[in-house]
Amino acid sequence: MNTALSSKEKIAILLLNLGPEIAADILGGFGENEIAEISDIISKMRNVNDEVSYMVLNEFKDEFQSWSKSEEIIDVIKDYRPNIVPFRYFKHLTGEEIMSILSGEHTQLIALVMSYLEPHQSAEVVGIMPDVLRLDVLNRMATSTPPPIQIIKQIDQVLEQKVVSLGDRLDTPNERKYRAIAEILNRSDSATEKTTMQRIKEEHPEIAQEIKQLMFVFEDIVTVEDKALRQMLSEIDTATIALSMKTASKEVRNKIFDNMSKRMGDMVSEEEQVLGPKPLSEVETAQKKIVDTLSKMESQGETVRIKNQDLGPMV
Repeated sequence: MNTALSSKEKIAILLLNLGPEIAADILGGFGENEIAEISDIISKMRNVNDEVSYMVLNEFKDEFQSWSKSEEIIDVIKDYRPNIVPFRYFKHLTGEEIMSILSGEHTQLIALVMSYLEPHQSAEVVGIMPDVLRLDVLNRMATSTPPPIQIIKQIDQVLEQKVVSLGDRLDTPNERKYRAIAEILNRSDSATEKTTMQRIKEEHPEIAQEIKQLMFVFEDIVTVEDKALRQMLSEIDTATIALSMKTASKEVRNKIFDNMSKRMGDMVSEEEQVLGPKPLSEVETAQKKIVDTLSKMESQGETVRIKNQDLGPMV
């Protein structure tokens, strides 16, 4: 190693020769940027030779242990890193995923997180917020004073645990790509959806199956949790429900009627009787309205579909 060391390199070597507790106390006296720089230097100094270490130790004219494993000090540094770059685990998440995790949190906390994200990512998340929440968050970002660093660290740890606990619901890069395709097909007409899926199935059947599992079509109502289905039914008018039943399978009809009150079921049945023949396009529009409502609930983090449900044959 070159003996022409900078002051921060000397500090890094000093910390490598201290116990974790003492190193932590010393680091606590530095600013955030200095801690970040020193931690980066330490991460590259796992093989500092004894000669250089002795030179630095003698320069500081103190007594130290001859050597401490650099991994121990690096662990200490990592404990401080949340203070430097909090909420770093949001970096690879989509705006929708971040919003789902922050849903229900106080606007002051949301504003704090937004202020630490990369500007483009913050803009994406804020852009999908409801108008009232967006205005409140932006106002707090502009006017609030950041809390003490230890408070930020506590918030960071709580949110990190929340992200970990939701890990099985967060998409991998491939899943995000497939989900985008699924959403595009969900918004397409039936002919486009079937033609596209058939083409993908012929060339890449395993990918087609992945996309199919991420898609949400009207017949998938049989895989919907009863609680979610009842919530959806409470938001859709009976005329739309009745119209959607025109081409519904027996399984879907039974699933829907089983989750209606007797009064609502009677109303839908009466609507069906007076509808008469309807163009297929109108029926598909009604079905799409129902599917879109369920898809929106799912994108907001609600449990909609029964896990490990057999989704049936490929289209």
